[in-house]
Amino acid sequence: MKNAEITVRTGSQPGIHDLTPACERFVAEASNGGDGLLNVFVPHATAGLVVIELGAGSDADLLAALDRLL
Repeated sequence: MKNAEITVRTGSQPGIHDLTPACERFVAEASNGGDGLLNVFVPHATAGLVVIELGAGSDADLLAALDRLL
């Protein structure tokens, strides 16, 4: 089993950080054309992970929805 750690500096403002390129690199290097499982974990109380199609305004919609909820 292979693993990797990615550090994302977020600052003090809400934001969205696309992890797709890092995940793609990891899978390409680890899979060797075979099957596998990618598991992404965020070990922080005030961070979250969401699967969403970015672009076309969905970034702003997500931040606005989170702002209303929180």
